[in-house]
Amino acid sequence: MNVLPTIAPMSDMRIRQAEIVEKAKEGPVVLVERGSKPALVVVSPELWNSLAEQLEYLEDVAAVYKKKWELATGQDDLIDISPEMGQG
Repeated sequence: MNVLPTIAPMSDMRIRQAEIVEKAKEGPVVLVERGSKPALVVVSPELWNSLAEQLEYLEDVAAVYKKKWELATGQDDLIDISPEMGQG
């Protein structure tokens, strides 16, 4: 997603809700307070779900690489959990 966000004053949320919602379908809408301080970002449910899925994927990838690094540097041991281990 390389869409530049739409920037609108916070008062637009009260005055032009429908327009803000429509703009959010195209990309994020940043609502700002006085002094241009960001107060709220409005996104579509589709964009929210896409971002959440990407974040979950990246967290999984990071966990895999962290474990590989720990094993490679001797900070963790590989444990065999084959069914044969429980037999005795």
